[in-house]
Amino acid sequence: MNRSVFTWLPALGLLLACALILGGCGESRTPFVGTYKSDHPVSDKGHIELVLRDNGEADWTWVDQGKSSKFKWRVQDGRVWFYTKEGIIIIATPSNGGKHLSVDVSGEWNEGCPVERCINFTRLQ
Repeated sequence: MNRSVFTWLPALGLLLACALILGGCGESRTPFVGTYKSDHPVSDKGHIELVLRDNGEADWTWVDQGKSSKFKWRVQDGRVWFYTKEGIIIIATPSNGGKHLSVDVSGEWNEGCPVERCINFTRLQ
C-alpha cells in the first residue's frame, strides 16, 4: 500500500473532526449576549426581562411577579433559538445588530412577527 496514504490519513481525520465540531456549534452568540427588557407589558403579567449569557444559558423573568424560567439558546440562520426543558422551541428575530429581538409567541411560524403575537425586547446592556 502507498505510504503517502498513511501520511495524509491522520491529517484528513483531524480536519474532518474540526469541521464537525465547529459546524455543530451554530453561529456566534456574542452579538446577542446581554440583558433585554420587553418594550411593553405582556398581558396582565407585566414586563419580561430576558438575560442571554455567553455560555448558552438564558433566564426569562416576569419582573412584576418575580417568576423565572431557564432556557438554553443558540444562534442559527441569523435568529436566536430558545429551547425549554419541556422541548418547546421559541424563535427570536434580531434587528439593529442584536439590540432588538422580536419573539413570536403565537405557536405558529409567521414570516416576520405580527404585532399582536409578538413580544419585542430591547437590550439594556
